[in-house]
Amino acid sequence: MTGTDPRSNLDSFDLVLFLWARRKLILGVTLFGLVAGVVAAFVIRPLYMSEVIMFPAITNSASKALLNEQSTGRDDILALGDEEDSEQLLQMLHSDAIRDRISEKYDLMQVYRIKPDSRHRRTELREAFDDHIKFEYTKFSSVRVEVLDEDPERAANIANDIAAQLDSVWKDMAHERAEKGVELVRQRVAELEEQIGIWDDSLRVLRRLGVQDYHSQAERYNEYLGAAIVKGDQRAIKAFEDRFAVLAEYGGAYVTIQDRLYSETKRLSMLRMKLEQAEADLQSELPHKFVVDRAQPSDKKAYPVRWLVVAVSTVAAL
Repeated sequence: MTGTDPRSNLDSFDLVLFLWARRKLILGVTLFGLVAGVVAAFVIRPLYMSEVIMFPAITNSASKALLNEQSTGRDDILALGDEEDSEQLLQMLHSDAIRDRISEKYDLMQVYRIKPDSRHRRTELREAFDDHIKFEYTKFSSVRVEVLDEDPERAANIANDIAAQLDSVWKDMAHERAEKGVELVRQRVAELEEQIGIWDDSLRVLRRLGVQDYHSQAERYNEYLGAAIVKGDQRAIKAFEDRFAVLAEYGGAYVTIQDRLYSETKRLSMLRMKLEQAEADLQSELPHKFVVDRAQPSDKKAYPVRWLVVAVSTVAAL
């Protein structure tokens, strides 16, 4: 059996004697840390937290969701988005546009005590904004907006305004592209309508010349001409040949224009439908998210946790 090392007992005893000899100093330092922690806990400005919980919408196109007869499940305006949609939502929340609008509306330069003449004021504002406002993806595929502020009312207002600005910024971003798309389709529709009008006028001219419907007329002329030949009616044969000469001269042009007019009229119908969809997207006010929980002013501070500050200060003083 191994015995107890006398040196170990001696070292432990010496440590106890050392601590006992300096008990007043240790107690003083501990009390100093305790007092410093209490002072710090009450001096640090308290911050209140408010949060908004929202889900992304699965589609951002009003035309696809409401005007497209072949819409799929991803075009349902009531469907919640997936992880990819949440990531897009987070990217928009981190945009400079939202940060600048919120900073200007609530004068965050003054709120965060940033000197307006500072050379690095924008960097300082960005860092302070990131320290007080967080965006995160939750395990439920939702997006959380957390805002810390000295004023609980302002914290709630900022959180709710960020959610509201999300739709505004998204619309501004898409508006320019949608506007150009509408103008492009509208111009093409006007050009096609003008061209169809020209072809329609050409058909009217051919009808006045006697070409009403090439295929049915050619069939009847051949039928009547054959009957006249069988009867030997030279006068009727001459009359039918004269009429058929007009059909033979202009029939090809009639068929070409008629076929082109049919295909382009069908194309015009599709373009008009696209124009209707593009205009719907341009004027759309559909929100890009579903807000589950709106921010409410908190009645309890989130920072600092005073007992933790006191405990850390006391331990650190030892």
